[in-house]
Amino acid sequence: MEGYILKVEFTGHELNPGHDMKKLSIMTAQCLVEEMQDGVEEQRKIQITTSNSLIIADKLNTTEPNESKMTLLDKALLKSEDTMFPLINEGSVTNFNGMLVLSNVKIVPFANPENVIEYDSYALYTDHIMGFGLTE
Repeated sequence: MEGYILKVEFTGHELNPGHDMKKLSIMTAQCLVEEMQDGVEEQRKIQITTSNSLIIADKLNTTEPNESKMTLLDKALLKSEDTMFPLINEGSVTNFNGMLVLSNVKIVPFANPENVIEYDSYALYTDHIMGFGLTE
């Protein structure tokens, strides 16, 4: 990847002076994966490890949200930003951890791997992330 330059444009709440390195690392990697897989038929999925489960999702959303294709949770989180970010900017609230919103999610608990939990959309706070990778 020598000499490879990634241009990512951040807007709105992503311009906070403090950055969540877990979120920034995963989002940047997802952008690169999407670019490298352009034209590939079978897209690889993101796999996130937490202390008690494995989370597998289609991908992280790295583009502007399309409200006509959003799940109820996605719409609610987007609308909640109108309330949350003014409070953060006023200094009333501090959030050191970001949130990733995942689509088409399977959660495999380590304690009971046969009991796979599935969601159309799932919000994961980055303080729960131990690592991430790509599935085959």
